[in-house]
Amino acid sequence: MAKTRDFPHALRHFVKALNSFRGYWYDYDIFRDFIDYITASMLWEGDKELAEKLKDQYKDDYPRFADLFRALVTTMHDNLGEEMDWYDALGTLYEEISSSSKASFLGQFFTPPTVCDFMAQIQQPLEECGDKKTGLTVNDPASGSGRLLLAFNKVAPGNYLVGQDKDPICTKMTAINLALHGCKGQALNGDSLWPNDFVFGYEVNPMIYITGGIPHLKPLSKEQSMAFQLWHNENGEPKTVNGHVKEKLPETTIPEPVYMPGMQLTLF
Repeated sequence: MAKTRDFPHALRHFVKALNSFRGYWYDYDIFRDFIDYITASMLWEGDKELAEKLKDQYKDDYPRFADLFRALVTTMHDNLGEEMDWYDALGTLYEEISSSSKASFLGQFFTPPTVCDFMAQIQQPLEECGDKKTGLTVNDPASGSGRLLLAFNKVAPGNYLVGQDKDPICTKMTAINLALHGCKGQALNGDSLWPNDFVFGYEVNPMIYITGGIPHLKPLSKEQSMAFQLWHNENGEPKTVNGHVKEKLPETTIPEPVYMPGMQLTLF
């Protein structure tokens, strides 16, 4: 449980919520399921199947996931200010939980926030763009919890941010972080070295101007993912690889989001 280890003071709201779960739940189990819970909560149609699964599994502890979500919002509110325009509460908590020997399979250690800010500030494309610092597509092929993209958004807000990672928890953290920070873009799960390897993905805040700033996610197909699109544009013609001819892929486009009256977020 969280009470057996020292967590940063900034995560005190999370720790309190984690400690409210009964003693036979491990922190990494709660965190993994919480990431699924909040990701599904941000989907337009929710995920009733996941909701029923978590309710059946956690029983009386299930409402505590809502407490974790409130703790996330409170933690972000407490740590965002004039000098810090972004804060990765999920990634910080994930690092702490993964440091436990029982959760060593998680094994995630992310780039420190100050380094993320520095790397975003020295991006050469920004210098080449002059006054035009919006309308860019920015990709992080190993996004982790999305920190580098959040840092880039601080330096040059208003761009399309794409994060990809092989770890499904990291992909969902990237989606959540981008959504909660008001960014637009995609979070993709798959091997960045082989964009045809697509597992799942989310379009982040495609209708944020229509929803009045409410963070939301929409599932993506492989053909709608930016990684696949860019790879396809460069490799659309048949080529020979190891003596075998690759088939030409069909042209694909990312459809424009369509607003449907009455649509709203479904929090289970």
